[in-house]
Amino acid sequence: MQLPTGASRFVFIFAHPAGHVGAPRHYTPYFHGNGLDWHMVPLDIAPEHLAETIRTLAKSPSVAGFNLTMPHKPAAFELCDAVGPAASFEGVVNTIRIEPGGRLVGESFDGGGFLNAAREAGVFDPERRCVVIGAGGAGRAICHALAAAGLKRLRILNETPGPVETLAAKLRDHFTGLDISLDERFDDAGLVVNATSLGLHAADALPMDPAKLSSDCAVFDIIAARRTEFMQASAACGLRVVDGVAMIKHQLPLQTAFWRGDA
Repeated sequence: MQLPTGASRFVFIFAHPAGHVGAPRHYTPYFHGNGLDWHMVPLDIAPEHLAETIRTLAKSPSVAGFNLTMPHKPAAFELCDAVGPAASFEGVVNTIRIEPGGRLVGESFDGGGFLNAAREAGVFDPERRCVVIGAGGAGRAICHALAAAGLKRLRILNETPGPVETLAAKLRDHFTGLDISLDERFDDAGLVVNATSLGLHAADALPMDPAKLSSDCAVFDIIAARRTEFMQASAACGLRVVDGVAMIKHQLPLQTAFWRGDA
């Protein structure tokens, strides 16, 4: 294991709470495998301290950038001096680059990581209905990526109506050929995505009952910290399951290029 030194650079991943964050076991080896003396470090930062923490750490030349996870993605968007096209549409960022003078540039790579992972696993079919559960930061990014990739039918479900209605309206404005529904049904689904935090803890409820899905439906659970009960129940029903680790692995090259200023 390569330990950090005074010459190393760091990517901080901010969460609240942060006990479940296991991303460094994927990011740090990837950095080293690509010749970068970089290390990812998780920090539990309460929302009221996010802005001051980012602005302070951004002053250090040892910091390569920031990764944002729940619940910080919308707030981080507001802190950026500029954002990329995906973040601009979604109103969230999960990646921040520090430019000369301390300028903060953000982008959202959740959607790109998800879509590339879904394609590699063979579970993305633009002709079949995709059901996305959750309209938070990750859910918004995933819905945007699916729409931009040519999905024809999308269903979005959320615990509270406001966020999902706002997201649906924005998607309809930008993707006029996309059929969007908000009714809770799964019988026509080719892919179901859990884009919520349900599954981070063993006591969490399932986002939906996989027994309601047809035998040729696939399930993508974006939780990467553990093999969730939803994944296990879906597999027990004979369904194809993709987990959040696949999404992380496909985000890695996108985010690293962004932090380096190559994209």
